[in-house]
Amino acid sequence: MNTATSTKPTSVESMRVNTTSKTTLPDSDLSGMDLLKLHQQLATTLKPSDLISRLFSWLSQYQLVSGIEYLEPLDNRTLISGSSKPHKAQYIIRLEDRYLGELTISNQKKFTEVDILAHEQAISCLIHHLKNALDYQALEKVAFHDSLTGVMNRTSMDELLPKEVGRAQRHCYDLSVVMVDIDNFKVINDEAGHLMGDHILRHVSRTIKNQLRTSDLLFRYGGDEFFLILPNTDLPGANKAAQQIINSMGRDFDKNLALTTAPKLSIGVTHYRPGEHHEELVYRVDSALYEAKKNGRNCIISKTAV
Repeated sequence: MNTATSTKPTSVESMRVNTTSKTTLPDSDLSGMDLLKLHQQLATTLKPSDLISRLFSWLSQYQLVSGIEYLEPLDNRTLISGSSKPHKAQYIIRLEDRYLGELTISNQKKFTEVDILAHEQAISCLIHHLKNALDYQALEKVAFHDSLTGVMNRTSMDELLPKEVGRAQRHCYDLSVVMVDIDNFKVINDEAGHLMGDHILRHVSRTIKNQLRTSDLLFRYGGDEFFLILPNTDLPGANKAAQQIINSMGRDFDKNLALTTAPKLSIGVTHYRPGEHHEELVYRVDSALYEAKKNGRNCIISKTAV
């Protein structure tokens, strides 16, 4: 076991261990039946957050852990179960040459050698389930996200919009949708080239995303169009959000794009009428966008449900 001296106070001890599926461990207090139960719990999910939560619950039965933090390699986010305590053991998780993230296990009391061996046995159970979960997450991201802009794609919208409409219907809250089109995008592509067009698409997607709440959903609808789902938002609120997006385009414009002015946007806005099908909502917001483009572009048109 390789150990590293912690830069934290002396009451905090940190151990960093490379863990692979080939780890050979002396006996600990854990039986083969204990580890089989852990395998069974981990085998029924492909979500990294669930795996870490179940690992924490399993280790907690043996009083080997007060908290677990897992640094996920794909999105560089940290998943947390329990609460962090002074004494820590840090594990770099690898399967052969593949890096699967880092796990920090903490406890109020100092870990014994037997505790560390139990951690490593548990991680050896975790490792293949974690690999499968990360592989599935990567495939899901490709399937449901636009590769150019990083926002969700049309497939995601087709799946999530009916669910959001259903929630708005069940819980009686406001729901609005917004459709955004980049004005004269074909001209930009023709005059500045498709590489510049790609820069513009990324810039517009970032600008829109920066104006949204965490509960809002952004999709690349197709070509130079973006679709927004705004839960708990009435029509005036959606119009305000649309105006903020237009205002931010010039303010946040990337001067390195070699264009003299920021691209302009045409925006259609509408809100959900209780009982209507989600396709009616799409039709109405698309109609509002068409009117915005017909009325000279670089403007917002909103349509109320009748």
